[in-house]
Amino acid sequence: MREQIRTWLRWPLYSPQRLAAVLIALVVVLCAISALNTGSSPRPGPAGAGQPSPAAPDVSTSPSATSSPSAGASASPDLDGAVAFARAFAAAWASHTEPKQWYATLAPSCTERLATKLATTDPSRIKATKVGSAKVTDTGGGELTSAAVETDAGQVSIGMVWTGNGWLVRDIEPGAQAVG
Repeated sequence: MREQIRTWLRWPLYSPQRLAAVLIALVVVLCAISALNTGSSPRPGPAGAGQPSPAAPDVSTSPSATSSPSAGASASPDLDGAVAFARAFAAAWASHTEPKQWYATLAPSCTERLATKLATTDPSRIKATKVGSAKVTDTGGGELTSAAVETDAGQVSIGMVWTGNGWLVRDIEPGAQAVG
């Protein structure tokens, strides 16, 4: 039995072609497993049920409640919902919670690109602690929009994208000026 195992383990090492074939097959299998796991992950966006959503003690609405379309996935973007979503996101962004909790709260409401950036952000370096009013500053053709949110450290610009199921934050820029 032991000799059979050794034979199987040595087989890829007999030639560079075999080793390359085994490595390629291994990569394909790992990619397939990753794709299956990604397909079942609960990260479709802020409208998903059971996901944490940005919230802070001074904000009464959560992005998932305000950004969910009532008519289903084909509903058009709701700009009033975008304002409430941006304000709630800014409040969660300005909360000075423990970094892992902070990230876990924000990531489901972000695009993957922004979530990757926020993974390396230290929330204690964010100067804002409270949010005020918010308004849409650019509708960008309907599916892209921006909002300016007042904070105790100045305005924050929040860029959002409509997914068909709700809004996702694509970028956040402290110190931005309102466009309109």
